[in-house]
Amino acid sequence: MGVMAVFIVFVFLTEAIAVGVASIVEKFSDSAGLMVFFALFLAALWVSWLAAVWVTERYLARPANPRKPAS
Repeated sequence: MGVMAVFIVFVFLTEAIAVGVASIVEKFSDSAGLMVFFALFLAALWVSWLAAVWVTERYLARPANPRKPAS
């Protein structure tokens, strides 16, 4: 469940960047702006998933079978 929450956060951030870049490109060419946005949209999903998995494994995951100290 945690990886999905982290993924959504990364998607919002990367898609905001994609919209910004595409809107700048769109000032020069409408069709190029659409193509740039589509490419960045797909790249953002891929990069967001990789980043979400990395963050979750590194900072949020707990060991599956923690060892208890011998008493």
